Amino acid sequence: MLIVEGHEFEKLRSNPEMLAELIIQSAKDRGIPVKEEDKDKLVTAFKKAAKIVDKMVADTSEERLDALYQALAEETEDPLYILKRNGIDIEPELEEFRQFLAEISGKKAKPKPREGETTSPLSAEARELLGVLRGLKYARYSKEAVEEARKELEKKAEALLERPEENLKLLGLYFAVMALMEKGKFEEAERLLEGLKGGMG
Repeated sequence: MLIVEGHEFEKLRSNPEMLAELIIQSAKDRGIPVKEEDKDKLVTAFKKAAKIVDKMVADTSEERLDALYQALAEETEDPLYILKRNGIDIEPELEEFRQFLAEISGKKAKPKPREGETTSPLSAEARELLGVLRGLKYARYSKEAVEEARKELEKKAEALLERPEENLKLLGLYFAVMALMEKGKFEEAERLLEGLKGGMG
């Protein structure tokens, strides 16, 4: 499992083959049958997802973080429009990712993500992640506390990756928060989550 291995998110993101091997091993340890070609599919999926995340967190200004939490909000019908209006154009990368998921799942790609795609409410996840970040602040961002939080988030992201087509928004949220943490931008991550948890039903 990822948390047993203790790999940092940035290291795994830059080495998708290692991440795929860890997830496959974790699946095998749980008795989940895995085909050899699944590794290549996972590697491709991670590379495509990383391109989206890189665009989303390249700039962590107040305006960009505000745009991110508006786009990720549950009630948002067109997150791509909000992102694009604020200079974050992930549409080509997202469409490429959707098409890939459609290919490997044998389902047709939907033109746009719809509300209710995720298995759990985004606002609840934002509140939970915010609790993790506040715990880090209380621990004064000690190396040990940050490492434990990183492992916890990686474990949850790993579970979401088992059904990525149903968890696109949550995966985007987790990867954005992990990328900000990796850069040491804890306050920016907290602001993003504050906006997402507030005023949501």
